[in-house]
Amino acid sequence: MSDSSPKRYKVILMVLPVGVVLGTIIFMYMYFHNERRDEQNRVVIGAHGLRVSDLDDMVGKFTDRIGVRDVDSEEGRAGLRSAASMIEGRLGPQNMGFLVRKDDGEARHGLLWKSLWVDVRGQKTPERVIIAAVSFAGSAEIADANATSTLMMLASSMGRDKLDRTIRFVFLPLGQSAIEQNRWLVQRCLAKSEVCDGIIGIQTMQTKPEVTGEAWQVKTNSDEDEAWWAFLKDGAVRPEGAVKSVWITHPVFSAKAWEGQRSRRLEKTMIAAGEITSWLRKAAE
Repeated sequence: MSDSSPKRYKVILMVLPVGVVLGTIIFMYMYFHNERRDEQNRVVIGAHGLRVSDLDDMVGKFTDRIGVRDVDSEEGRAGLRSAASMIEGRLGPQNMGFLVRKDDGEARHGLLWKSLWVDVRGQKTPERVIIAAVSFAGSAEIADANATSTLMMLASSMGRDKLDRTIRFVFLPLGQSAIEQNRWLVQRCLAKSEVCDGIIGIQTMQTKPEVTGEAWQVKTNSDEDEAWWAFLKDGAVRPEGAVKSVWITHPVFSAKAWEGQRSRRLEKTMIAAGEITSWLRKAAE
């Protein structure tokens, strides 16, 4: 009994360092594995920027696979559900690395229709929010698919931006007027502790664009909204006070432009997306 005890102690003393070493190795592996996974998520978000191939893929899924998206028909309601799943899957943790949030929704035809959003969180004043919004409802045309896909692409490309304010990319389920969409955004897509410092919404263009006219068309509802647009586009003084919004559109979001010229439309969309990116960055300063 006494002879075997020292042997057991020797074995224990020999095993203990091995256990410590193995534990340290396992800990370090898990630490660096998690760090590498987080870094990969950040790289994935940054790498999938403004690329025609990504835009083309998303537009194709909306038009060819999902189709009509509205609450007034069974086909359209199925399309809205599929579109919401696609947006969540594309931007979520497994792909772009975002946490996708949803509001409480609005009841139509016995179902709740919810908006979805992802945040590029502000570094200095995250409670001050710039909202970029689009409706993912549509008639399965390239124009409306392009509008939704563009905002998805912008969220992906700006995922690693370091900005003062938070940019919230919101995808609305219903096709409503700008005033109704603004009300939805402010009432449903903000926490009590947050303040909306401005809205930039994207809409499809309903009329045929003029050849010699201004490419960007803007819907505003007040002098404050006009001042907000002047600040974004022309570098005027940032307006203070009430929530300000502009709902913008462009020939790339028109069903009557570039008919039969999909590639050219998508190439022009990249230029338009670059301009929207600059306005969002300015707004979030």
